[in-house]
Amino acid sequence: MTRGRSAVAVLLGSALLLLTGCGKPADPPPPPAGVDLSTANAADGNGLWLRSGADVTDIVSEAVRAGGPVHISGELTETVQPDPEAEPEPGRSISIDFRGTAASYVATVVAGDVRIDAVVSAEGSRVRGNAAFAREHEGRDADAVVCSDGLDPVLADFAPLLDPSDLVTALLGTGGVGASPPVGDAETIEVVTGEEGSVVGVLTVQRYGAPLPASFVAADASGEGELAFAGWGEEVDVAAAAADLACPEDG
Repeated sequence: MTRGRSAVAVLLGSALLLLTGCGKPADPPPPPAGVDLSTANAADGNGLWLRSGADVTDIVSEAVRAGGPVHISGELTETVQPDPEAEPEPGRSISIDFRGTAASYVATVVAGDVRIDAVVSAEGSRVRGNAAFAREHEGRDADAVVCSDGLDPVLADFAPLLDPSDLVTALLGTGGVGASPPVGDAETIEVVTGEEGSVVGVLTVQRYGAPLPASFVAADASGEGELAFAGWGEEVDVAAAAADLACPEDG
């Protein structure tokens, strides 16, 4: 996301899930790289609020990249106004169910009437699209599984949804980003993105240790939606998913 464009405009939306916890850990984990707690109290959290702008985005993005597998789910919807005299109305929507990392994942993406199911691993990729997908991609047949030794090039059409780190970077952007200091015993803090006092998105991240996201919410004139991040570090059975998305020669 570039300055002047909201996360909704870039990705058609996102969402908020506030989590509260049981207080500060007895032995706080070290802060993420890029945060200096020499003049702060480590018991207060990871110190993300001591940085701002692109630094915050980079720190969170790197935490996501190093955080291992994650389950990302949600729906993003743009707002359109075909007639200047008419009321704005919901337009295209994108829904995602992603489990894994950028290099190994199982995902379903629905963008408007287009749907794809994908499995990606070190062995290659498997992609199945519906009739709407086939109409937009010459040489593809509806509901046929296409297997590739490498990454199927059609998956680039769904960037950055299929790379958790890139997704978070797009949601936050590099300007107008700041983390709020922790409140009470909450186990999360809020990373806010917007310009000139206008908040367009809030990413909720872990307060202690790596600032791994829990959720993101955004809503402005361009659209709204929500994404949830869960199951950090939980392994994904990519082999089982690949078996369910069998290559033609496997049949």
